[in-house]
Amino acid sequence: MSFGCIRRVCLAGFITVSIGLSSKPALAEVPLSQLQQRIEQLRREHDIPGASIAVIDDGQIAWARGFGFADLSSGRPVTADTLFQAQSITKTLTSLATVKLLASRDIALDEPVNRYLKGWTIPENAYTKKVPVSFRMLLNHTGGLSNPYPDGCCGPMETLPTMQQVLRGLPPATNKPLTVERIPGTDFNYCNGCYTVLQPALESISQKPFHSLMQELVLTPAGMNKSTFDNTFFLNDTSTIAIPYDVDGKPHDRAPMRHPILSTGLMWSTASDLARFNLAYTKALNFGHSLIDQALAKQLSIPSSTDSRTVGFFLGNRDADAKARGDYLFHSGTGNGAVSLSIISIDGNHGAVFLINKGPNPWLTTNIPQYGFIKESLKLINIEAEWPN
Repeated sequence: MSFGCIRRVCLAGFITVSIGLSSKPALAEVPLSQLQQRIEQLRREHDIPGASIAVIDDGQIAWARGFGFADLSSGRPVTADTLFQAQSITKTLTSLATVKLLASRDIALDEPVNRYLKGWTIPENAYTKKVPVSFRMLLNHTGGLSNPYPDGCCGPMETLPTMQQVLRGLPPATNKPLTVERIPGTDFNYCNGCYTVLQPALESISQKPFHSLMQELVLTPAGMNKSTFDNTFFLNDTSTIAIPYDVDGKPHDRAPMRHPILSTGLMWSTASDLARFNLAYTKALNFGHSLIDQALAKQLSIPSSTDSRTVGFFLGNRDADAKARGDYLFHSGTGNGAVSLSIISIDGNHGAVFLINKGPNPWLTTNIPQYGFIKESLKLINIEAEWPN
């Protein structure tokens, strides 16, 4: 995937955008800095309805604000408090919760997952007879499991399948039964099916629903007070979310996405909350933090399936390009009407989070032009702040 080169443009004149400094309805007109003017120009050039961005400098959130619109029809602006679906950035939180829970129960990452699944287990076939699927394989995308939502199921008004129906490929689920499609542990192949299986495994081990477990293990200790795995709150009131838009600029008819699988990408969050997670994690990694023990944090940061993929993040440079043993941890995400990126330096000093409310179509496309806005904005940010590279 390639992206166009950056155009360094400043808007003529004085530009402001509305941002929420609190959860109160009143909005203040806050002037854009020169950097933010350039980002706003990029947003318009890339035809992105709205964006939420948080930037980390010197180990703290330097600024966070919204650009553009959460709802084009009403003119409601994106604010710092607007909720977006984080998409696959969610996987970084799922991986941390997995490592943390397994350690608390003295379960090794290399143990077979089927020992801990109840009601459904990964079906045995010629591949699993050779090598059983382990937790580590699920986390580092070498488990080889099939796709649990090949068509992007489900829209807000569609009938939701249960988790068991998804795993078994039974109606109203639209996928075939989950199965292993290659010898586990052999090759990295990005695997939504792998992170799907982690959810019932964690629920079985903890005897708690996934959303409660994530609140306990991740959201609360990271200080992510606005984030949620609630799959229903927006059905009757969309005033707190960014409306997801399709490539034609109209609201996506299958978004916000709903699904019994929460572990792969269905957390609702803000850019600031995700930046808080990154800061809490890197503090745990480098100094210590209540989010996770330092030794466990290190497990999440070292190469695993490839020299640029750990069990929780991708490793890369400051532009979020994968790089062997890179100095930055990042994860991107894409889905119905949404694209996202989270990045932080391993030392925790520099980072950014981007959430936008326009995504690619069809569901499985690898052509994601909206990501160009994020990548170009990131380059503007890291050049101005002189992030090490």
